[in-house]
Amino acid sequence: MTRFSAAAAVLLGCAPLAACSMSVDHDEYRSRADVQIRTPVGHVLVRTGEQLPDTGLGIYPGSVPVRRHREAESANVSVGNSLFGVKVAAANFASDASPHAIVDYYRRTMGALGEVIECRGNIDFRRSRPVCHSRFFSDSRTTQLAVGSESRHRLVSVKPRGNGSEYSVVYVQVNGES
Repeated sequence: MTRFSAAAAVLLGCAPLAACSMSVDHDEYRSRADVQIRTPVGHVLVRTGEQLPDTGLGIYPGSVPVRRHREAESANVSVGNSLFGVKVAAANFASDASPHAIVDYYRRTMGALGEVIECRGNIDFRRSRPVCHSRFFSDSRTTQLAVGSESRHRLVSVKPRGNGSEYSVVYVQVNGES
């Protein structure tokens, strides 16, 4: 009877693993990857190298995707289950335009979504709104823009790069469908 109990316990313990799945597709030629992990308690989905991730913001005209070291130039990430979820879409771009021109473009574009906060420092979300924690006497050459709430917001970070600019566009959604 103890052998039967032990075998039953092992089978019951392994049963949830049968409901798990994992898929990894990697295209080195196009620098793309697609990873999906699904379990009975949640999922993780990662897609990298997409031309335009779903940030809800357009790309500044003439910009090109930029890659830092071995990082992908863009990614869509979703982690969650039926009770909680986080979705992040992000992309990095370079442009011949000045940082000022790109900041102006995104300030106008993001203005249609709500009050835009501009910051040369860190952006935090307090009481569901973006708050700038600027650094006094900072020589930060990076300008950040934020719009939205803690649970759903968009960020743009712009800095000089040579004679042009490098910038990142990010969308974050928490607690929604992921």
